[in-house]
Amino acid sequence: MAAEEVLQTVDHYKAEIERLTKELTETTHEKIQAAEYGLVVLEEKLTLKQQYDELEAEYDSLKQELEQLKEAFGQSFSIHRKVAEDGETREETLLQESASKEAYYLGKILEMQNELKQSRAVVTNVQAENERLTAVVQDLKEVNTCPARDLWERETSSSSVINLSP
Repeated sequence: MAAEEVLQTVDHYKAEIERLTKELTETTHEKIQAAEYGLVVLEEKLTLKQQYDELEAEYDSLKQELEQLKEAFGQSFSIHRKVAEDGETREETLLQESASKEAYYLGKILEMQNELKQSRAVVTNVQAENERLTAVVQDLKEVNTCPARDLWERETSSSSVINLSP
């Protein structure tokens, strides 16, 4: 019996060794799988870290570009506003100058119209005076052609100054 018990104990130990070897193989296999999964996770982590770094760099670049664009837009807006203000000021100045010139030229036109009226009045007066003088000259010519002219000449010859004023 003792030999049987020893054989049973040996079989039991063999079975136990076999079971433990199987468990060790499975555990080793699971550890290898876990290590492989760990490596895959590490690779993914590294890939994600690299992508994160790239995205962060792109974000910083885009943020800087946005700041530059904001600054450029601000400058452009300021310049546009200044140009618009200058344009409005220039337009107001031109309108004032135009109104001033218009008033000046209207004054000149009125002044010239008055001068024209005065000149026409002077021309009318001169024409009337010319007509009157023509009539006087005609009367004098008629007087000179009359026989009384001889008489008149004799009487006036004694005086040296003849006054012909009307």
